[in-house]
Amino acid sequence: MADAPGLKPLILDGRSLSIEDLVRLARDPRIEVCCDPSALATVARGWAEIQAIVREYQEALAAGRTLPRVYGVTTGFGEFKSQRIDPAHFEQMQRNILLSHSVGVGENPDPNDPINYFPVEVVRATLALRLNAFLKGHSGVRPELVECIVRMLNRGIIPLVPIRGSLGASGDLCPLAHLFVVLLGEGRYFVVQGPEDLEYKTYAGVELREARTQLAADLGYDRLPAPSFKEGLALTNGATFSAAMLALAVYDAERLANTADIAAALTLEAICGRSRALDPKVHAARGLDGQCDSAANLRALIAGSRLIDVADDVQDAYSVRCTPQVHGATRDAIAYARMVVERECNAATDNPLFFPDAGPPWDQETFYANRPESFADRHAYSAGNFHGQPLALAADFLTIAVAELADIGERRTQMLLDARHNRNLPSNLIAQGGLNTGYMIAQYTAASVVSENKVLAHPAAVDSIPSSSNTEDHVSMSSIAARKLRTVLGNTQAVLAIELLVAAQAIDWRVGLKWDPNARGDARGTEQTDPHVFAAATEAGQRAQIVRQLGRGTGAAYLAVRSAAEPMVADRMLEPDIRAVRRLIDDAALPACVDAALGTPLRRIPPLQRAGAAAPCASF
Repeated sequence: MADAPGLKPLILDGRSLSIEDLVRLARDPRIEVCCDPSALATVARGWAEIQAIVREYQEALAAGRTLPRVYGVTTGFGEFKSQRIDPAHFEQMQRNILLSHSVGVGENPDPNDPINYFPVEVVRATLALRLNAFLKGHSGVRPELVECIVRMLNRGIIPLVPIRGSLGASGDLCPLAHLFVVLLGEGRYFVVQGPEDLEYKTYAGVELREARTQLAADLGYDRLPAPSFKEGLALTNGATFSAAMLALAVYDAERLANTADIAAALTLEAICGRSRALDPKVHAARGLDGQCDSAANLRALIAGSRLIDVADDVQDAYSVRCTPQVHGATRDAIAYARMVVERECNAATDNPLFFPDAGPPWDQETFYANRPESFADRHAYSAGNFHGQPLALAADFLTIAVAELADIGERRTQMLLDARHNRNLPSNLIAQGGLNTGYMIAQYTAASVVSENKVLAHPAAVDSIPSSSNTEDHVSMSSIAARKLRTVLGNTQAVLAIELLVAAQAIDWRVGLKWDPNARGDARGTEQTDPHVFAAATEAGQRAQIVRQLGRGTGAAYLAVRSAAEPMVADRMLEPDIRAVRRLIDDAALPACVDAALGTPLRRIPPLQRAGAAAPCASF
C-alpha cells in the first residue's frame, strides 16, 4: 500500500463504524484498518463455541449418541439443512460453499470488461462491513480469518466480483462467494494503491492477477488461509454488498440534496421569484424536518439578492414554489435510509449466530419439553438477520426520492427555457434564436434521463422468487434495489448539472443584459439579441458585477459553474460543459464553495429520530 502521511488508520470494533468513515475507507485505498483488541477477544470466544460444537459432534458420533444438528456447521446448507455431515468433511463443506456459490454474471461475456464487475469502492466497503460484522463476535470465525480480511483491505486486494446473481437473502450469497473464493486460489483480482486507482475504465494498465499463483504473496502468507468450520457460511451470509452500496448512496444522496437546493435557488433568482413561500412560519406549520431544512437552505442561499421579489407576480410555478416540500420529502427519505444503513453497518447479519457471553437460549427455557431429542444444540441461533428486506425497502424508497430531485429539476430547467414562463427571458436562452438552438436539447437530455429514472424507480423489494427448493421462499432483491439506486443517483447528478448550466445562462441574460422580468411584449430591442452584445456583457471581467446582484450562496454557485463552463454565445457542443459541472457536483466542489461563501454550511441530514426526540423544526 502507498504511504499515506497524515491518514489515520480506521479502528473497527463492530459497534461504531459511521457511514462517513466507511465512505472514506472505500474511496481512499491509502487508509488502512485495524481491529480493536477487545473485539478480537470477542471473536476468539465465538470461535471457541464452534470448536466446542465440532468436539461435541465428534464425541456423540464416537459414543453412538444422537448427533446435534447445527446449521452450516454439522449440517449442509439450504435444502440440505437436515443432512448431517461427516466430521472429516466439515472444512471441505465450507470451501464448497464458496465454489458452488460463485456463479455471478455481468453485462456481457467478456471476462476483462470492468462493466461486468462491482467497482473498487463497493468491494472495499463490502470487505469493511463483513469485517466489522465479524468483530461483533457472533459469527463463529477465527481471529486468523479476521486478520486475513484486514490484510485484503490494507494491501488493496480487489477481487473481480460479477454484479448480478444475488437475491438479497440469505444475504448476497453469490457476490460474497466471488469476493472470498480467492482465498481458495480461485478467481482473479487486482491491487489498488491510491484514489487514482478508483478511476479505471478499462483494465489497460491494471495487472489482473490469478489468485492461485499470486494472492498468498500479495497478502503476505506462505499459503492462503482457507476457511475452517462455519467460515465459508459466515463469509457468504449477510446482505453486505447491498449494505455497502446503500451506505455509499446515502452519503452521495445527502450531498446531492444540498446541490438540488443550490440549483433551485439559482433558478429562483433567474426568474426573479417570490420569497414569501420560504417563510419559516409556513414550514413550521407543517412540521416536517426535511422541508424546514430545505427552506432554510434556500433562504441562506438567496440572502442579499437584488433579484428576488422583483417580478410583479403573485406566486411562482410549483417547481419553484414547492421546492422545499419536494426537496424536503427527499431529505426525510434520506434520513430514513441513513438510519437503516447506519445500524446495518454495525450489525451481525449471518446465520447461525453465536452468543458465547449470554445466557441459555430463550426457546430452550420456554419450549424445552416440546423439542425432539435431535434438537439438542445450545450454541447456535438459526435466524434471519441475513435477509436484506430492510435494505431493499430503504434503497427502493431512496431511489424514488432521489428520482424526484431530477423530476423537479428538469421542470425548472424547462421553465427557464420557455419564453412564455421564464419572465421575459429569450427562448432557449440564446442569442439569434433560430440560427442557434441554445439549451433546447439539453432539456431533451434531462427529460430522457428523468424518464429512465421512472423505469428504475419501480421497486425491487416487491418481487420475490423462491429459491433452494422453496426453503428460501421469500427473498428481498436488495442488491438489485441498491444497484438501481446508484444508477438513479448518477442520472440525477446529470439533470442537476444541466439545471445549473441553464440557470447560470439565465442569470447572464437577466443581470448581464438587465433583462426586465416585468416588461410587456418585445421591448428588449434587437441589439440585446446580438451575440456580440451578449458576449461582451457576460465575459469574465463582468462576473464580479453580476455576482453583486446575487445572493451570497447563489453568487458562489454561479462563479463555480462559470469556472467550469463559459456562457453559450452561439451553438456549441454542450456535453463537455455538462460533464465539467457534473464533476463539480461529484467531487463536492460546488457545495464546498457555497458553504465557504455562506460561512455556515448548508444543513446536513441527520438520521431519522426516535420517538420522544426533539420536536421537528424546533429551531423555528
